[in-house]
Amino acid sequence: MLEENENTYLAKWLNNELSADDLEELKKLPEYNDYEKIVEGLNHFKAPSFDLEQSLHTAIENLDNPPKKGKIIKLRPILYAISIAASIVLIIGLFFNKVTYTTSIGEQLALVLPDGSTVELNAASTLSHQRFFWSKDRVVKLDGEAFFKVTSGTNFTVTTQLGDVKVLGTQFNVKQRPDQFEIACYEGKVRVSTLDLQQKTLVKNQGVYLKNNKLVDISVTSQEPLWKRGESLFNSVPLGIVLNELEIQYNISFVRNAIDQNQLFTGGFNYNDLNIALESVLVPMGIDYIVNGTKVSLSIK
Repeated sequence: MLEENENTYLAKWLNNELSADDLEELKKLPEYNDYEKIVEGLNHFKAPSFDLEQSLHTAIENLDNPPKKGKIIKLRPILYAISIAASIVLIIGLFFNKVTYTTSIGEQLALVLPDGSTVELNAASTLSHQRFFWSKDRVVKLDGEAFFKVTSGTNFTVTTQLGDVKVLGTQFNVKQRPDQFEIACYEGKVRVSTLDLQQKTLVKNQGVYLKNNKLVDISVTSQEPLWKRGESLFNSVPLGIVLNELEIQYNISFVRNAIDQNQLFTGGFNYNDLNIALESVLVPMGIDYIVNGTKVSLSIK
């Protein structure tokens, strides 16, 4: 079982010290034949001999009696060394590069992870994970919002800038924006950890969000996140957060300096029609707006 870090896996493989189980897993990778050819090529390189004492003596003589003519330097040993270094760098790059998925404004994306777990990314979100040996250490990095359906197996961890979520066979939603961190559990169990080591364990129909650096409990009443149905719903949320979500779902930007973004909003909007969405949010708050292309200027009535 691959239980060490990936640098150790690579070092052991290059030194023929991988266990039989780990080697069999490596051989299943479609790129294994390419890696094997690179290593086989490295075996044909022979480092040039090097006499340290003689080289030092020669260098001192040259300092005392500089040669009058230009000296020809043989580059073949150097080229050998460069080739070896380049091959090793290539192997490391192939092993440790990451797979990254990104959605743009108003876009959603469904994807399947190597272990069969599924992820649905909301708009303006990024998810990444290691390309190889990931199934033995299931960690994904999320910036934005995503809904996960995780297969059984080893621990599954979602890392964000504001905290981590660890799960084992469950369905849950993670939302991490610059001013938001919210988790909802729809099936199974998850453990939420913040950067300052606050922890909450959630089961089905439970959720939490971060407010003033404290985890606050919420109830989850729907069967799945509303954003999957093209809707956003808010309950006593600062208006600024709602405007941010509108910008994420529509290709617009707000001019907000004339309004109070801290006033609380309860309600929602859909993702199908910008005019209806703007009316749903701004009219109940007593805010006028003027749309000019992708810019929306706000003012108090």
